[in-house]
Amino acid sequence: MSQTIAADTRRTVSANAIQRLLSVVNGVDYRRISTPEDFEDVGLLRRKAFNARDVYERKFESPVIEPLDFDPDTYLFGLYHEGNLVSSMRLNMLTAETPPTPAMELFADTLQPLLAQGMTFVDPSRFAIDAEASRLLPALPLLTHRLSTMMTLHMQADYCLCAVKLEHEAYYRRVFGATRLAGPFEPDGMCVKAVLLGISRNNVGYVMSRNPLFYFTETEARLLFDRSEDVLPPLCVHPTAQYAIRAA
Repeated sequence: MSQTIAADTRRTVSANAIQRLLSVVNGVDYRRISTPEDFEDVGLLRRKAFNARDVYERKFESPVIEPLDFDPDTYLFGLYHEGNLVSSMRLNMLTAETPPTPAMELFADTLQPLLAQGMTFVDPSRFAIDAEASRLLPALPLLTHRLSTMMTLHMQADYCLCAVKLEHEAYYRRVFGATRLAGPFEPDGMCVKAVLLGISRNNVGYVMSRNPLFYFTETEARLLFDRSEDVLPPLCVHPTAQYAIRAA
């Protein structure tokens, strides 16, 4: 692989664009959720975010923490701005050998034949964002989704899945070049129609060319996604888009 992923999607980025990028990522860090306090904070953020939107038939009364969050094959991240948790995303690899992931539970009829063909997927779920923080940091949704596209490339998955509300489909098509794989249908316990979208690994370069925020270095990806029994995960990982651009 090249020294940086940006080298695979070369483009001219002005000094002003890099400066704007620096202003976006300043004070932002990713953290692998690992302590009881971190899990509690993520659960509270999810409850606040999910209850603020009419997605589920019932409001959550307790922090939203699930067994899958503690699975050793789960990547649960928090995004922190100036030390405060402002968003979170859970990521799982889906292959023919892995246990079912949230997207598989909803769209098994679509995904099972693809898995039988040997295809692999990154499945993001439980995306939660602090609405007030998002107003102060408009790039927060993209900074969070950056984790899923980065993992798709780093793990060489065929697709990044997106199980989203039907009315959000246009956004994912526009920003990520996503295509519909299944739906719409209304899952049990929800009061919205959902669709399953897919972002091809081959299309991530297009995403990066449209928004340099998605560039990253291989070092950042290794720190976030590579695991070793002998090495603890880093406390915080800073986005490296500006360094990847400069190295391209």
